[in-house]
Amino acid sequence: MNALRSMSVIACVCCIACSLISIIAPLGKMRKIVNLVLGLFIICSMLIPLVGLFTTDIPDLNLEEQYSDLSLNEKEYEKLILNETADNLVVAANELLLSENIQVDNIEIGIKKTDNNSIYISRINIYISKDLDSRADAIKRIISTNMSKEPVVIVSEN
Repeated sequence: MNALRSMSVIACVCCIACSLISIIAPLGKMRKIVNLVLGLFIICSMLIPLVGLFTTDIPDLNLEEQYSDLSLNEKEYEKLILNETADNLVVAANELLLSENIQVDNIEIGIKKTDNNSIYISRINIYISKDLDSRADAIKRIISTNMSKEPVVIVSEN
């Protein structure tokens, strides 16, 4: 039911936006091209929720349901959320580096909570072997660009 509601809302918003864009488009061949692009955009925006119905690749990360049988107090639950977030960020950082054919020894990411209950990355430590020392700047660039935090690259002695 949520998928149908989502598709309806997206379709309405897209149609209204596309209608407004189509009205202000210049006349002639340009309007035909704009209308073609807008039509494709509307079709794609309606297909995305439908594709979501048939894909089950993404695991359910609803932590409240996964851990509902545990009697966690607020601090324990908060710690669990921060640890899960840090673990997910480590996986993402590894995937970013592997996409550039860089295999690191270990990644540690620290997550902290502010007073207004938002979280932020407090530290990123990346451990590499000596043979990757020449790629340390590339590692820093990739991680800082994608995670908005400058990592500390530590070269191991082995």
